[in-house]
Amino acid sequence: GAADVVAVACGTGGTLAGLAAGLTPGQRAVGFAVLKGGAFLAGDVERLQREAFGARTGDWELEDRFHFGGYARRTPELDAFAADFGARHGIVPDRVYVAKMLAGLLALTEEGRFARGTALAAVVTG
Repeated sequence: GAADVVAVACGTGGTLAGLAAGLTPGQRAVGFAVLKGGAFLAGDVERLQREAFGARTGDWELEDRFHFGGYARRTPELDAFAADFGARHGIVPDRVYVAKMLAGLLALTEEGRFARGTALAAVVTG
């Protein structure tokens, strides 16, 4: 079935802007900023949507807590997460974008952000 929540890593916000615009009612997108101090990307996503569609479009939010030190930065925690994910699933996520998004998605799940039974999808962009 269709995902209730779609997660994507954000470097510039372009993918989140377009993805969110294509959501159906009831779907939500969560973007994970890979930049330290990346909260500003929410404004960029809104600007991109206004330029392309005339208004903010779709139900979306930006998470800026999971940058692991910033763009192309790594921490032992991120490296351990990526290695564990690879061992469990046979796919080692890149640490610039995808591992940060996946780690953030797992953390939000553990924090109880999503109701039981919520269908999650993670967009692997690299």
